[in-house]
Amino acid sequence: MGTLRDEMSRVLNEWDKQDQQPETTSQPSQEKTMEKRVTTTQKIIDIIAANPGITSKKLYKLVEDKHHDIPIGNVSSILTQLTNRYLLSREDSGELAQGKVIFAYTAVPEDEAKAKREEAERKLKAAQARMEKARQVKAAKQAAREQLDKMLETAPLLEPRTGLSDLLPQTTATIPTVFPAPTTAIHNTKPVWTAKEALEGLNILQARELYDELKKIFGG
Repeated sequence: MGTLRDEMSRVLNEWDKQDQQPETTSQPSQEKTMEKRVTTTQKIIDIIAANPGITSKKLYKLVEDKHHDIPIGNVSSILTQLTNRYLLSREDSGELAQGKVIFAYTAVPEDEAKAKREEAERKLKAAQARMEKARQVKAAKQAAREQLDKMLETAPLLEPRTGLSDLLPQTTATIPTVFPAPTTAIHNTKPVWTAKEALEGLNILQARELYDELKKIFGG
């Protein structure tokens, strides 16, 4: 029979073996699963790259006939993931299946897909920034409105404003509608005519001519 120290050492060694066993057996399985997933996705990309513009309907048929290692149930989700990552482009093929649009797919080069992902990310961040700014502006307006309402509730009542007409004395006198006649007479300012004044303004020839005309009228 061993000592207590020997027994403790044996137990600890057994525990170490148990802790190490799951780690050594699960790692290859995880790597194998990841390899299978990547291989399936790459096979879908390779099929579409070899058949640009292939429809999903034809792709399903091709997988069923020639690629039995690809689970047919995973094809739809793989197409969606690759399209969202811009590794595939799709467009309406003009065909319908049970009322749904059938898309045609084309493979996109990795560098082009990367550029599209970065552009989409920039647009998303810009949209998020605009939404955040709009939210802050709305919140600031709401806070200002609430502050104004609070000030109005606590402010004392103001007296009515006094206008200029209120400062002038009120009178009941009325303006007459008929004006009285003037008290002073208006005299005629036309000058009085005399023959002497008229003759003084004539020369000899004009006076002689006037004399002849008067003689014709009155005779003599």
